[in-house]
Amino acid sequence: MSELKRRLSRFETRADTAVERFVFHHKLLGSLMIFIAMPLAMLAAVCACTILAAVPFALLFSAV
Repeated sequence: MSELKRRLSRFETRADTAVERFVFHHKLLGSLMIFIAMPLAMLAAVCACTILAAVPFALLFSAV
C-alpha cells in the first residue's frame, strides 16, 4: 500500500511539474486548457459515467 501511495505521489508531482512548465511557456494555451478544456473534460467524464450507470438499469426495467 505504501509503495502504491509513493508511486501515485511521484506521478502527481511529475504531472504537476509538466503542466506548470506548459502553462509558463504557453500562457494563452495554458489558460484555455485550464479554464475551458479541463472543465469540459470533467463534464464529459461525468456524463459518460452517468450513462454507464443508467443504461443497465434502463435495460433492466425495460425503459428503452
